[in-house]
Parts: sequence; structure tokens; C-alpha cells
Amino acid sequence: MKKGVEKELQSIKEQIQSLSNSNSNVKELVVEKAKVEETGANLLALVKFVMDENKKTTLVLKGISDNLARIESDLNADYAAEENPVQEAVREVPISELDARIIQHIQIKGMSCADDIKQQMNYRGRNAASARLNRMYKQGLLERHQLGHKVYYKYDAGKAAKTLIVSPPQ
Repeated sequence: MKKGVEKELQSIKEQIQSLSNSNSNVKELVVEKAKVEETGANLLALVKFVMDENKKTTLVLKGISDNLARIESDLNADYAAEENPVQEAVREVPISELDARIIQHIQIKGMSCADDIKQQMNYRGRNAASARLNRMYKQGLLERHQLGHKVYYKYDAGKAAKTLIVSPPQ
């Protein structure tokens, strides 16, 4: 994307330069014509008008060129910031061995609901599994998706990349 923007900026700069060159060529032609013609008064007024318009055009083109240079420097600063991102702090989340097993089960299966965790962990009811899943969701370890009447939980490694999961030794 950066190369495309740079090419576009270069193309605009070249067009501005060609406009400036063509304006100076017109001015020279009009001055030569004024010397040749006998009715130089009208032609001199025309030359003065063209020169004034040329000054105005040059000022507009200079403003455009300055704005393009500013945009280009902003783009370069943005790309430099993207290439050297600031390291964000890693947060530690202590979890129990049981929670670590639940996360492993969800990673293997992809998505799990409280009923799946109830069966995997041999709970008698669904409330304990639901409470554990909900707590891990609030800690930012799991994503939560409501599909119909069931709530499914999913582990997203990209989302938890800045999280260090600490479990007790086994």
C-alpha cells in the first residue's frame, strides 16, 4: 500500500511540475508575440493578466505540493510506527489445575458449552461448569458465543497472546 501511495504522490508531483513548465512556455510565447505585433498595448495587458494568473497558479501549486509533502511525512511516520510497535505489558492470570484442563479441552474441541465441561470433569450439575466458564470469560481467557439456548466458549490464542497463564505445579 505504501508503494502505491508513493507512486501516486510522485505522479502528482510530476503533473504539478509539467503545469509549471507549460505556464512559463505560454508566458514566453506571449512576450515574443507582443514584440512582433504592432498593437502591443492590448497584448501587454494580456501578458500582464497571464503573468498574474501564473503567480496565482504557482501559489496554489506550491500549497498543494506542501500539503503532499506533509501527507507523505505523516504516512512515513505511520509506517515507521507500525514497523516498530511498542511492546505492551503482559498480564499474569493465575488459574487452577482444573481450569487449565478445561482450557485444554476447549482448545482440542474448538468450542464447548457447560454440558460438555460437566461431562468432561464429572460434575453432577451444570452450574459449577457454567460458573467456571463464566469466570474464565470475565478474566479474558475465553470468548463467549450464544448459539440458540446454549452458550459456547472458545479459546482464542490471539486474544490471549498478551496474557500469561500461570498454573500451579503438578
